[in-house]
Amino acid sequence: MAKNTKEIVIRTLLNIAAECGIINIEEITRRTGITRNTIRHNFGNQGIDDIVAYIYRGIFQEINAQLFRHSPDEIPVEIFADIILPILWQHRDEAHILVTSNLLYRTDAGAIDLLYPWAKERYDYLVKEHQLSPYFSSRQLLSFWISYLDIIFTLWFSVQIPLTPEKFKPIFIKLVKTSMYDLIYKDIGH
Repeated sequence: MAKNTKEIVIRTLLNIAAECGIINIEEITRRTGITRNTIRHNFGNQGIDDIVAYIYRGIFQEINAQLFRHSPDEIPVEIFADIILPILWQHRDEAHILVTSNLLYRTDAGAIDLLYPWAKERYDYLVKEHQLSPYFSSRQLLSFWISYLDIIFTLWFSVQIPLTPEKFKPIFIKLVKTSMYDLIYKDIGH
């Protein structure tokens, strides 16, 4: 019953967001007949934020199940793209609503908690290699990377009809491999 309740609440929340309606627990309870206490029991006490976080956690868990099969030192961006893009594509309808509505949730905090233990050694090395300490920690560098990915994925899913993973992959790789300076400023002033 709880899984069905969760699915009903999530779908209702996404429908309200897609309609640009008033997004609150009261509207979900009105449309579903599911009580506030039942929603709180299934998702937590933070209301809409907990429901949105639950959606993202499910996506993170799918991605991490695949990523964690590899060492963070052994995943070039091409393999990373092959892992993450198809999973995100499966959730494209939810992703589109999340990034185009006021439900937008930055994935940083939840992803850091899941990824940091797995990637800590790699990011400790990168902080040392690029002489970022004492300014930034490995956790902060990982946070920067996740925030950057979040922005790329927001761009991907904010369009009405996103490109398929196969068509988006070269764009993704270019964005990841190109510095912000080269991407934006390279030809200015020459």
